[in-house]
Amino acid sequence: MSKYLNIYLLAFLLIVFGCNEENELEQSPLNSFSMNIDDQPWQPSIIENDPCFSTFHCEWSAIDQVPFYTIKAYKDSKSRTDHMSQNFFRIQIMDIDSIGLYNISDPHGDFNSYAMFINNESGTQEIYENSATENTSIVEIEEIIPIKGSDLNGIKGSFNGILYNKNNPNDSIVIDNCKFNFKKINWRNFCQCAE
Repeated sequence: MSKYLNIYLLAFLLIVFGCNEENELEQSPLNSFSMNIDDQPWQPSIIENDPCFSTFHCEWSAIDQVPFYTIKAYKDSKSRTDHMSQNFFRIQIMDIDSIGLYNISDPHGDFNSYAMFINNESGTQEIYENSATENTSIVEIEEIIPIKGSDLNGIKGSFNGILYNKNNPNDSIVIDNCKFNFKKINWRNFCQCAE
């Protein structure tokens, strides 16, 4: 009888620990985003200390079946996620059809490749945008990631560039080491883990 009890106990423990391991894997973030601004680390806010909820997301759209991606990231002490956030970064990359380099050199617009950073920390809004006349900003798409059970693809890549103050072209910021990895497209929701 104790032989069977040991087998049942072992099976029970395997199930319990197997489930716990699976839950831990499900709670690991699928997406990541970070960057430096003028050599200082910058990361989006974490919502309620939950690593699965951080204030960045990736949107996917297409024109004539050619996809483009819009990445938005917010940093705010109160986790605000709008244009009044203390900091707001947005980059849009058009016509992504393969891995490679993509210039970010269009003016801000619905169907353009552009980057912008909004700073509200001083109480006066400062808007920084990429140059539309010089190639000072570039995205490298390192991987296009098929998403299981979906027609959409995620992306992994990096951004480096100089953004200029919209009201004072002599004022600029350097964004480098911007790394993003989207294994899921989370549109306007900030859940970075499997749902």
